[in-house]
Amino acid sequence: MEKYVDLKSPFTGGKVKEVSTVEEHEFRKEKFTVHVRYYVCEDTGERFTTTEQDELLFNELYSLYRVTHGIPFPEEIKGIRLRYGLNYQQITKILGFGANQYAQYEKGQIPSDSNGKLLSAAMNRQFMLHLLEDSRAEFDEAEYNKIYKLILASEAQLENEEQKTLIYRNIRRSIYNGFGQLNVNKVSEMIKFFICQEGGIFPTKLNKEMFYADFLHYKLHGQSISGLQYQAIQYGPVPVHYDTVYDNIDGIRKDIVIVHDMESVCLNCSSCDLSAFSKQELETLHIVLAIIKPMNTTEVIDRSHNEDAWKHYRNGNQLIPYSEAFSLRLVCKEGRKEGLLEAARNMKALGIDDETIMKATGITGNVLHAKGINPLSED
Repeated sequence: MEKYVDLKSPFTGGKVKEVSTVEEHEFRKEKFTVHVRYYVCEDTGERFTTTEQDELLFNELYSLYRVTHGIPFPEEIKGIRLRYGLNYQQITKILGFGANQYAQYEKGQIPSDSNGKLLSAAMNRQFMLHLLEDSRAEFDEAEYNKIYKLILASEAQLENEEQKTLIYRNIRRSIYNGFGQLNVNKVSEMIKFFICQEGGIFPTKLNKEMFYADFLHYKLHGQSISGLQYQAIQYGPVPVHYDTVYDNIDGIRKDIVIVHDMESVCLNCSSCDLSAFSKQELETLHIVLAIIKPMNTTEVIDRSHNEDAWKHYRNGNQLIPYSEAFSLRLVCKEGRKEGLLEAARNMKALGIDDETIMKATGITGNVLHAKGINPLSED
């Protein structure tokens, strides 16, 4: 797909087309088909990219490699260490990794295939105890006993598999779920976040808030929040089987209300757990909420119909690849300006520190002060 964009060629100053397609790219001597976006100078035919476009390519390429070889993602690797209550030095000795290697894996470095398989196996508590026994010589008796008790006492992490199957069905991490983790608690709290913040919401509007939050987060950070897939239907982008998803979230109440002389379902809940989200995720949720909350359902539907993510996939209710995150209009930089200020107010009310607010929104301390948000520190 090609389209002209409002951009001048860096080579001639002439017209520029943006190309969206799929290509084969190689990583560790293995080829993968990935979604790519790049610009082409109409006068010279030369190709050039932005940092965002490059990140789209490499995020998908590295994620496909992880999925293909069963290598855990960074948050899963961090979760292993936290689950067992170990520090970097302890888990490095148990697994036999080099100094600082585990920390690098948590930050995004891709492990070798052998280390990736070892990390996957370490998610099993019994296997982790076996590895500890094999590395017994690395610890004195007191520390060994302490670590043994920590691993033994760790939670088995047995999630409700029936609930997980109902929500995610046969989803696997891919470009169609934003390479997001399949986490029942995370998706549950994300849904309840929007319901609580809206003070009750119709499913049609909730679908759009979920879509924009997941796709914006993918654009900003290379991964969705919920791990859900989305498809384009008559009323815009929606989570696949969204009715089944909402029906199987604990703590959500369905109220029947009369709208335009017709019965409609309004979703309500009493609370949500913000600790389920990282700071980055919470920032994304507040930005999307600030933009969409003032709109009524019809307005949100109409705005979503302007998105390429809906236009290009509406025939046949197709799945929407998260590569379309880079074409979003409603939550693009220009569309976020007013929303960012409201997001800053919401984050401040939650007690999020000024430095994080300014980094997330790009708003300086002086501007926050001028807008009445009153940061504790000035830049």
